[in-house]
Amino acid sequence: MPLAIASRCILFIAFFSYYLLLEGYTGYTLGKFVFRIKVVNGEGKPPGFLKSLIRTLLRLIDTNPLLMGGIPAGISVLVTASRQRIGDLAAGTYVVKVRDLEPISKKTMKRSLFIFFTAMVILGASFVNAIFILVNSYVPPEAPVSKKEQSYVSKDGRFQITAPLDWSTDPDREGKAEIAIFNPYIQKSVVVLSHSKKQLGNITLQQYGKKAENNLTKEWNLSSVGPVSNTTIHGYPALEFVIKGKKDVDKYITHVAIIETEKNYYQVLGYAPASKDSRLKKELHDITYSFREVRH
Repeated sequence: MPLAIASRCILFIAFFSYYLLLEGYTGYTLGKFVFRIKVVNGEGKPPGFLKSLIRTLLRLIDTNPLLMGGIPAGISVLVTASRQRIGDLAAGTYVVKVRDLEPISKKTMKRSLFIFFTAMVILGASFVNAIFILVNSYVPPEAPVSKKEQSYVSKDGRFQITAPLDWSTDPDREGKAEIAIFNPYIQKSVVVLSHSKKQLGNITLQQYGKKAENNLTKEWNLSSVGPVSNTTIHGYPALEFVIKGKKDVDKYITHVAIIETEKNYYQVLGYAPASKDSRLKKELHDITYSFREVRH
């Protein structure tokens, strides 16, 4: 980035100097030299540094793309007796045909040509150098890096969830849930519990969800339950809600998803410290929504 800024600065200075120096000390630019026209002061001589500076600065008005390009300069040329653009009026300069000027001495001609071509070489080299810097400082945008993940399958191989690579199996909860994973660097974890519909008897998704809610609120002190919403997870009907509560002195938020499949009910529970919930809830959401039964 610094190189790119430097190259743009060089281009701007070279562009500005092109008009300031060439017109100021020779009266020509490359185009004017080819078409045999020249910028002069009231005495028919090159305008010098100060007049050229005024003339060059006012190009911002005369030929500004935001001010309709060269239209202001064109209008000024049409309405002034000496056909001067705004910069010429302010600087007291004129653009005239070389044949209408008095002949200059060979010495003056050689000096003007030397200044002109020397300046062209220096400015051209600056321009090429700036382009070279700009090209070499360009870094193509990186392709999106695919988020690498790994899958965690229940011990009986019936269902799975997927989590980023910085997650791992949670040894403290592994014996209490079919799947238990956590991030060892941040206090966040996900467990999955399952219950067979056959063992539960004739129970609906809403009834199972209420039962799970009651059990979970007993686990957390001073708990509060957020509104329950209906959703689908991997095509399965599901309920979602949030439980806020305390364990010891720490406040936690549990993101709960109750999922119904053909033969089972599942609880996917994502735990995060309340202070970090806003930052972690999307990741917990993505892990929850990766749940699916494995078909054999």
